[in-house]
Amino acid sequence: MSVPETTITPDADSTPTVRDLLDDVDLGLTVIVAEPDALDRRVNSAYITDLPDPSRFLSAGDVVLTSAQWIWREGGTQSFVSALARCEVSAVIIGIIDIGRIPSEVIELCRQAKLTLLLISPTVSFKDVSDMIVHSQEAATSQGAEFVAVAARAVSRGAGVAELVNLLAESTGVHGWVVDGVGVLVAHSGVAPSPEVVAQAWNGMERARFGRVDRVDGVDAARHFTALRIGEDTRTGFVAFSGPDVEGATSRSGAVDGLIGSLRVAMELSARWRATTNAQAADMFISIRDGAVPPGAVSAWLRTQGIDPQSPLVVATARVDDPAFPEDAVVAMLERALTSRGRRTVGGHAEGTTVVIAAGEERDDLVPLAEQLLADNRLLLDRRRLNVGMSDTVSGIGLLGPGMASAMERLEKGDGEGQVQVTTALHVQNHRELLRLLGEPTRRGYAHEVLDPLLDYDRRHHAELVTTLRAFLDGGGAWRETAASLHLHPNTLRYRIARIQDLLDRNMDDPAVRVDLFLALECLESVGE
Repeated sequence: MSVPETTITPDADSTPTVRDLLDDVDLGLTVIVAEPDALDRRVNSAYITDLPDPSRFLSAGDVVLTSAQWIWREGGTQSFVSALARCEVSAVIIGIIDIGRIPSEVIELCRQAKLTLLLISPTVSFKDVSDMIVHSQEAATSQGAEFVAVAARAVSRGAGVAELVNLLAESTGVHGWVVDGVGVLVAHSGVAPSPEVVAQAWNGMERARFGRVDRVDGVDAARHFTALRIGEDTRTGFVAFSGPDVEGATSRSGAVDGLIGSLRVAMELSARWRATTNAQAADMFISIRDGAVPPGAVSAWLRTQGIDPQSPLVVATARVDDPAFPEDAVVAMLERALTSRGRRTVGGHAEGTTVVIAAGEERDDLVPLAEQLLADNRLLLDRRRLNVGMSDTVSGIGLLGPGMASAMERLEKGDGEGQVQVTTALHVQNHRELLRLLGEPTRRGYAHEVLDPLLDYDRRHHAELVTTLRAFLDGGGAWRETAASLHLHPNTLRYRIARIQDLLDRNMDDPAVRVDLFLALECLESVGE
């Protein structure tokens, strides 16, 4: 017999989690299938049904309660589990009074669909679960109303993150702390968390699917810690609470939801500013690399960033070996380190690589940059590896492009050991490695400056003077061998070389001229022409 369909919808966002349902012993719930962080999902409403496909009535975050009458229908189990997975419900709770036990097919399909499956005690009704969800939301709304009003007034007069966190402590006795999207402790009430706990929580939130973490190694009791994401994006940051009274206060407190709502304005504004700054810097870095922006525009842009374009400049590039590691965090790490060494910086990330331009001279009494980066960021990196490539100091905007190419080359070539590797120089062993340090725009410009008369002649006359020049230089200037390789008569080769010398106005008997032409050909080839 089918159970009537019933919907319970919350009036506010102050909702319990699946874990809260499990922790209520009166509900008699048992976990059958659950992903590692699935129990931290919020429960928005309860829906009681035995329909084989209730998807049109469901929303993400629902808990579905069912007596599993659909197992008797052909294809009913597959239809039911698939519908719940598509709707991204928080959990399905099965009662077995009618069916006796949960079929293995149901368990396996839930496991494949990563759908949380709970078993309810035969002595507990579905209505008890529904009522618990509704009462939790009503209590949270009542508890949080006063705090929300106080927080709103504080925000209207310009209260910052620190004041809002202190307001929560005064209202509820719960002390919290806020960390931004790049792992920096922004504010706290009560005793400040240790750097180890901050880093553990930050890494946990980066990996959390549902925006909540309830376990951090640095906190004595796992149930005495909760971290909640501020907003939908990890770049916004999170607020965390720890202490003996955290469990009940944070799981159902509307004050906590009010705090998150108030913090969201300030934290999202900060995250958007950081993202916009990085994007603008990335566009400029790509333009500098490609030689697509005049020096005057680069100089003007640097001045807007507080950097004197006439000062000594260094380009630093960086990458973490984990592609999922936030690039904004890498930018922040590098900028903090270089700024603390007396430089002015502007940074961003482009095409998977962090780039920072630093201006000014460093003091002489500093530890190596690699040591500083490791000491400051070891906890946030959490066994990941940070690789940094540094250019030599350059003077003048026109050398920023080659400096960037040099830093990129050193980043790619860095092969030292250690969690943080900073490569400041390379053992260049051939001319190709040397040319790559110049950057593509410089190589292309040099090639065309030297070879354009030949390239133009070949285009107009369908000749092969560039090919002839290449073969002649590769053959060491040996006439007979070069002519044979080109299937030419030696006199034809001599005519072509004479024509090349006339067009270029260069005497190829001079070894230095041959070097110039060889490097121009290498540059041309390196840029794909």
